[in-house]
Amino acid sequence: MMILSPYILILMQLLMTTSMQFQLEDAPKKVGPLPKLTSDSKREEAIKLYGSGLLYEKENRLLDALRSFEKAMELDPGALSPRKALIPIYMSLDRIEDALVQCRYVLDRDDSSLETFALYAKQLAALGKIEEVTEILEKLIKNPASKDKPELRLQVLRELSLRYEQASNWEKSEEKSKGVAEILEMPSAEDVLELTEDSYRKLKAENYEMLGRMALKRKDTKTAIEYYLKAQKLDIVRSGRLGLNLAQVYASEGKNEEALLRIDEFLQTQPLGTEAYELKISLQKKMGKSKDIVPEIELASSRDNHNNSLKLILARELRINGQIPRAEAIYEEIANQAPSTEVYHALFDLYRENKESGASRALARLESSIQAVSRKGGIPPDPSQGMQVKAMLLALKKDPEMLRKILDQAYNQLVKGGKIGLETKVALGTLASRASELKAGEKLLLISLTESAPNSATESEVYSGLLRIYRMAHKYQEIITICKEGLDKAKNTSRVLFHVEMAGAYTHLEKDIEALAAIDLAINESQDREKLFSKRYRASLLAQMGKLQEAEKEALTLLRDYDQPSEVRDIRYTLSSIYSGMKNHEKSEALLKQILEADPADATANNDLGYQWADRSHNLEEAEKLIRKALDLDQKLRDTSNRLTFEPENAAYIDSLGWVIFRRGKLKEARIELEKASNLPEGSDDPVVWDHLGDVYFSLKEKQKSLESYLKAINLYQVVRTRRDAERVKDIKQKIQLLELEPSKK
Repeated sequence: MMILSPYILILMQLLMTTSMQFQLEDAPKKVGPLPKLTSDSKREEAIKLYGSGLLYEKENRLLDALRSFEKAMELDPGALSPRKALIPIYMSLDRIEDALVQCRYVLDRDDSSLETFALYAKQLAALGKIEEVTEILEKLIKNPASKDKPELRLQVLRELSLRYEQASNWEKSEEKSKGVAEILEMPSAEDVLELTEDSYRKLKAENYEMLGRMALKRKDTKTAIEYYLKAQKLDIVRSGRLGLNLAQVYASEGKNEEALLRIDEFLQTQPLGTEAYELKISLQKKMGKSKDIVPEIELASSRDNHNNSLKLILARELRINGQIPRAEAIYEEIANQAPSTEVYHALFDLYRENKESGASRALARLESSIQAVSRKGGIPPDPSQGMQVKAMLLALKKDPEMLRKILDQAYNQLVKGGKIGLETKVALGTLASRASELKAGEKLLLISLTESAPNSATESEVYSGLLRIYRMAHKYQEIITICKEGLDKAKNTSRVLFHVEMAGAYTHLEKDIEALAAIDLAINESQDREKLFSKRYRASLLAQMGKLQEAEKEALTLLRDYDQPSEVRDIRYTLSSIYSGMKNHEKSEALLKQILEADPADATANNDLGYQWADRSHNLEEAEKLIRKALDLDQKLRDTSNRLTFEPENAAYIDSLGWVIFRRGKLKEARIELEKASNLPEGSDDPVVWDHLGDVYFSLKEKQKSLESYLKAINLYQVVRTRRDAERVKDIKQKIQLLELEPSKK
């Protein structure tokens, strides 16, 4: 018999007077400490409001329902029903944190609320809190109430199995998949789970495939084959894919003939991917059948003419066999029909083999496409070439060696009186500035600046590229000169850009009055988002000047004046940096934590909080986790980026990782990370990286390397010229004095 709480009983009596019926939940089976009991009159009023809220929700009057439930919660804080009702409404209104608060409150007092568990897990997943999601799902599956919900258990177990597989926890993944199998094998499973016969068979096949993968992870190939064969019998569609799985198993056991047989069965389905073709080629080479590779790939390609990935494999194998013209013809065909980074990377690789003409051919191809896009003189442009240009530039972004050769070719061609279109020079100069090819980029962009007419489409790109190059080269006077010229002549470039760049350059030159005058002009001439950036930059400049109290005051004012989430995030970050400069670690870290509460996937905040902890030798284990998370997020962003800019690994994040590892006493591992950071474009120019590397060498008693690193850091600090660096330089000089007393490592 269902036992109803007094709260629900009174509500039912109230609802019955309206001739309405509602499906109500069971009373909580486990209730923790509750707030002080409310009076009977308040409780009755709360129940009436809860009932009104249900009516409003039924009529889709969400805001009215929201107000009723919130008022009911205020009158009777210990009641769980209004809180449960508020959770989906908060979610629909994007009040995620409020929803999470209520979820946590309810689950602390009623762990039998399966719906709340599910909603909580869903929102944690949306926020990227993967570990917490797994923890909640584990609690849900262990909850006794879930035993009567096989369809829910099935869904949760499948989700957990996938999550553990992604986390490389093979044992846990297999355990959950076996739980799935138990549910699918129970009597009348199709009816209980309300599945069609087809869906049921596919679910079983999918789970067998998962179990097969897990068996392989523990090197139980016999069991893996059994599972794969079971899956094949259940799902004809999945049969081909499972043929590849079986081939991989047989190949791992050295049963190449059996593996090749299974691969051929799978390839009859003409798969879109290339994994199976690559496995077959590998097997053919092991079995001494290399002569069969090109003819068989040619035949497969003729049957699957739209599979460009297969054509790329064919071209590669033709190159290996010395059939260069045929390989190039295939690359050209794909590039013309479906340009991609992959095909141009392969084509540039082919050009590279000819040391004399490779760079000139690559430049000519790029020039031809760019000019086709930007034709003048009444000749219609060819929009299709735009995809060609983008694919080529993205390929060059990932191939700095070829870019360097093309830049040298372009400059030599211009010196000898050759001609290159303005748009091509600008594109290459901009790409060079992003790839830290500063000298080549500066040359091309300066030439472009003399050719680029004011108000032209290329003007802004030229100025932005030049300013970036001068900033990276610490040429602060050149920045001021080019900005003044831009303010006087430029027509199609943001004046705010020039004012901001001048302000930064003046600050580095310790001309504070001029710097503040420049940033004030930026603020006056900027609009909306630009204005907030300029105001934040002003606060940062004040901090660099040592005027930390003024900087704090201005940032706090911004925090009061702006309320959009993205704006608040940016201001908090600026203020955190200011507090860090004031050595007020508590306030600085609190702001970074607020940023992470709103967005756990904020890479910068993860890194900076981890670094601050590492710098103070505080929470080192957690600090390392945060920094590694920042690196993972940064890697994913670069992997999915389609921007025409070079994006090497983040030297600052790698430096943070090296530093926290050093703080944890792992000297050799720290050395690897910090040497890596020092070899990246941004790291090689960062005095902090060299200072940290010097400390590692010092601890390893490598005296000469430590001294060289410290001297490099001092030189960079003096080039950058920020006043707060004087203290850092003093510290390094003291370390050098200590170093002179240390014996060298033999």
